[in-house]
Amino acid sequence: MPSIIIDSGAAFFKQPALPEHEKEAAKRTAEGIAQAIQIMGTLAVGISPFDLTEGVEYLKQLATAKKLTPLSMNLYPNQGTDPIFRPYLVTQAGKLEIAVLGLTGNQPKNRNRHDFHVLPWQETLETVLKQVEEADMIILLSSANRRTNEEIAQKFDNIHIILQSGQHGNNLAPVNINNTLLCQTASRGKYLGLLQIDWNESKTWGEDTGDILQKEQDRLDRINWQIGRMQKRASTTELASNKQFQQLLQIKSESEQTVQMLKTNNDGRQKACIYRNSFIALETSLPEDKTIKAIVDESRREVNQIRRKAAQKRQRKQKGAISNTNRQTFPAALQQMVGWKACKECHPKQVNFYLQTNHSRAWQTLVAKNQQYNPECIACHVTLPTYDANKIQKENLLSDIPSELQGVGCETCHGPSRGHSERAETIAPTKPDQASCLRCHTEERDNNFDFSRKIKKVACPPS
Repeated sequence: MPSIIIDSGAAFFKQPALPEHEKEAAKRTAEGIAQAIQIMGTLAVGISPFDLTEGVEYLKQLATAKKLTPLSMNLYPNQGTDPIFRPYLVTQAGKLEIAVLGLTGNQPKNRNRHDFHVLPWQETLETVLKQVEEADMIILLSSANRRTNEEIAQKFDNIHIILQSGQHGNNLAPVNINNTLLCQTASRGKYLGLLQIDWNESKTWGEDTGDILQKEQDRLDRINWQIGRMQKRASTTELASNKQFQQLLQIKSESEQTVQMLKTNNDGRQKACIYRNSFIALETSLPEDKTIKAIVDESRREVNQIRRKAAQKRQRKQKGAISNTNRQTFPAALQQMVGWKACKECHPKQVNFYLQTNHSRAWQTLVAKNQQYNPECIACHVTLPTYDANKIQKENLLSDIPSELQGVGCETCHGPSRGHSERAETIAPTKPDQASCLRCHTEERDNNFDFSRKIKKVACPPS
């Protein structure tokens, strides 16, 4: 079956602006993503504002180095009259000529770049469509918002598919708007979207009458089976007054008429174009492609190394101020934490049990995967007074986490315990509940989490 692989955009960076200390690591991650996209045989990549995080020149260099084809009809330099990237490309899939167009969405309000600007789609789209109007199928890769994409679909019925991208979207089943399929796959590589198309000269989306006919025929067969079963169990006289049997006969007659109509239409009319959509969850249980895995592993190692060097540089600047022996130098929130070793002085039985759980080895799992400097992973593999992402970032709780807080320790469930360790008779530790666990065991990270079952694995033994 002829196929093409395309990416609608927002692939390379997770946010439109990066803090200075994260730029090198983010760029190395983008390089790994670009290499993987190229190896998968991706024909073209749409350009989202997120892909422009490090500017146009960086994206150009990345595309050239990894042999990618970025598309954008409305991304222009501040000096010049030609778009920065190709507006579209035309390719063959079997006997079909397919035009793939790129449209960049508006820049986020907090973005302040001066080397390019994004034109409104109203100024470019119609002109580009005229250039590809002879194509058998037109696909638009758009990072505009959904309302804009719906407006485009309503205005242009010769765009057959819009693949919309973004950083916060979920899987959305295709929606037919004015003969345009609006499609979206969840962000950040959690799913692949597979759209199988049966295309013909009508260029009109419709239902598969063959499938409908088969379903109706199956329904008719079930009705006939029910009628036959009742006829074996009762006489003709009894069935004549049986309301259920008479209803079945009526339904059978209607179904036979529907089957006959579908057969006539299926034979005598041009079929509409049909599609079958599916989302492929990229679960860890799926077999890994060795080439892609090697790219991912190498990228992770190098990114981890970059972040490790950045952390060491920060520590040298602080001249060793952050240390396990100088707690007053910790961020204020961490000063209320004591670590599991302090708990062991009064609760040896409970701490010995804790050391047998996976929670105690949470930090080591990051080290084994070269992710111990990844802020997205660290937060749920250490002991923090809060798991609110904004607060963690604002108070810089992860920059130099002390060793006694590495791992998911006692205070993850029972709260900061400096007060309890100093005045145990008056300050009691917090009792964990389901909300405590769900701060990290989200559906995205642990879609098989069952509090009532898993709490038994980590619940401390009684004193």
